[in-house]
Amino acid sequence: MDFYNLDIQMTSTNTLPNGVLLQTLSADLIQVQTPISSAKKLLEEMARILTSALDEETKEKDIYHQLLEREKLGNTGIGNGVAIPHSRSPQAETAVLAIITLETPVDYDSADKLGVDLAFGLLVPENAAQEHLNLLADIARLMSDPSKKDKLVKATSTSQVISLIQSWSS
Repeated sequence: MDFYNLDIQMTSTNTLPNGVLLQTLSADLIQVQTPISSAKKLLEEMARILTSALDEETKEKDIYHQLLEREKLGNTGIGNGVAIPHSRSPQAETAVLAIITLETPVDYDSADKLGVDLAFGLLVPENAAQEHLNLLADIARLMSDPSKKDKLVKATSTSQVISLIQSWSS
């Protein structure tokens, strides 16, 4: 897995040393066992969820297009059924993280050709390059452990997702 050439220093326990991911989590931005039929629908739903955390003037279609433009630069499917659609956004005043687990995997054109059943959506302010990289690194580090990814996909509630991530952060 390439993880987009992020300089990730793996720990022996795959914990989250930066803790940025945990600080960014919000139960309102997590969906579990979501019925989604395609990569396009996944990006649309991710844009809808991310937009809900932004000001009322932000349009869902603008966030969708930001995510889509980033996908055109390179697929954000990192392998093992995980995608991280993300973008720097003028509408984001702080980092916004959404998580979607899918009922069934969708074709995301990932390098490993595995369907995606877990997606982390991320928006950061345009000037937050380091925070952006830290969050991507936290997610990639966490998802490098297939058993953790599987536990998230099997979670049946948002509180279970949060509890799992909290337990891996300590």
